[in-house]
Amino acid sequence: MQITKNTGRIVGLLFLLAAIAGGWGTSIRGLSGARDNIVAFLNSLAENASQMKLAIGLDMLGSAIAVFIAIYLYPIIKKYSTRLAIAYVGIGLVNFTIITISNVIHWSLISLGVNYMDTTASEAPHFATLAIMHYEAYYWAHFLLLMCYAIGGSVLYYSLFKIKLIPLWLAVWGLLASSIVFAGGALQLADIPVSFYLFVQNGVFVLAFIGYLLVMGFRTEKYYALN
Repeated sequence: MQITKNTGRIVGLLFLLAAIAGGWGTSIRGLSGARDNIVAFLNSLAENASQMKLAIGLDMLGSAIAVFIAIYLYPIIKKYSTRLAIAYVGIGLVNFTIITISNVIHWSLISLGVNYMDTTASEAPHFATLAIMHYEAYYWAHFLLLMCYAIGGSVLYYSLFKIKLIPLWLAVWGLLASSIVFAGGALQLADIPVSFYLFVQNGVFVLAFIGYLLVMGFRTEKYYALN
């Protein structure tokens, strides 16, 4: 596979599409408030079912693009390390699997909300319990996904730097941002609340990373000098 500056721009465009799909899906996901008022939460699931199904579709689309990126980059990363290339694709597939499971859980929540509208008073506590269980399961999967995402990002930024396709400052920034996301996801899994800014900072980096690739592409002169 011949690597050019436009190869990097294609990768940047793919990351941009994945970010748009994932970000849009997250913004309309609507999964919040279960712990505050379970009845209102169940009602919102039914009222916003169409919007939530769109969010699920966008999330799956973004995840599929991320897997395609990993496959597209496989021959490039393989030039430095076959193990890292396989690891990046493998982590991408694991992420896709976790996202699929989390979206199946969300779809089940939607079904609970829709069916809740037809329940009797005696059945309501049963639906409330199921909703809480599904809600907790969704967020456990979400935080596990963040940790896997951070590992995959670290593999990517390290590999692209080692084959001289991105500068040191960008790789170091990416590794630091990914490390913070990993720590945040691990703390959340341990039921230790963390600041939302631990995850927002990674969004800032991703935008910078995408912008760099779209404008500069890959540093092919460094790559071919190395090879």
